[in-house]
Amino acid sequence: MSPSRKLFGRAIHALARISDEFWLDPSEKGLALRSMNSSRSAYACVFFPPIFFQMYHSTTIPEGCEKYIPLHLKYKLGIKSVLPIFRSLNTLERNVEKCSIFISDNNCRVVFQLFCKHGM
Repeated sequence: MSPSRKLFGRAIHALARISDEFWLDPSEKGLALRSMNSSRSAYACVFFPPIFFQMYHSTTIPEGCEKYIPLHLKYKLGIKSVLPIFRSLNTLERNVEKCSIFISDNNCRVVFQLFCKHGM
């Protein structure tokens, strides 16, 4: 596992200590993960610049359109739905070759796709 995937997993773990939910905030400058606790007394933001990723796009191409349109959306995710993906960083380090994160416009979903070593 590259240091970037492990660092991303550690960021998810850190946000889980703050709140039960977090915001995924893509922009041209990079990807921000933000979290605030229920009493609004603690706030955390982890920012990943585009160079952190092998490939980063903060734009989308709608159907029937030929040019990129910037995304200006923030996605609220439950930490309990994302944390199991990054639960054991050591297991991920041994078995996962790459992780792809994308937003499915059709289903209004954020997808974390893990590609395991040896095609498994």
